[in-house]
Amino acid sequence: MSTTGHAGPKKIIPRTRAWARIEDLNIDYIVNKSKHRFTSDQVKTFIQTIMNETLELTITEMEEWIDKFVPKRSGDLIESLKSFLAKSRPPPTTVGELRDVRLILGVGADIEYAKYVIDMTDAQVQHAGTWFEHSGKKAYSKGQPVFLDDPHAVANYHDKMVEYGIERLKINLSKIKWVHVNG
Repeated sequence: MSTTGHAGPKKIIPRTRAWARIEDLNIDYIVNKSKHRFTSDQVKTFIQTIMNETLELTITEMEEWIDKFVPKRSGDLIESLKSFLAKSRPPPTTVGELRDVRLILGVGADIEYAKYVIDMTDAQVQHAGTWFEHSGKKAYSKGQPVFLDDPHAVANYHDKMVEYGIERLKINLSKIKWVHVNG
């Protein structure tokens, strides 16, 4: 504790954002280098379609990862992570509306205790079908007895989830781009 009585800097809830954006200058370059006659708006729409499909597939895969590897207990942490991830989806557009070509993948939680769970070991977060904590005490969540069954939960889930998301984003972008370009 410092001399002013403060416990020091408060550990924040983990959050991460990865993003990609294509500037108008790059769009113009693509239009000018293309053998086909595409307008800048056509190129933007094509690229944004690929990015939106990539983002949607990556979010779905990350939700599956969260279900398998994030400690379950009450389910609040999982729901918070999925809710935060869903905020990455771009708002709907009207037909013909063009915005900046972008892709943003946000990962985080709005639960205060997430910062503590992140520091636990695999042994502390994994449970194989039991009503008891590792200490032998009955397990509770929100004041109610809880059955703990998350044998695949991982320690430091946030960093591993971000690593997985970035890897899937790259793979999905290549895959979806290939499908759109090569039909």
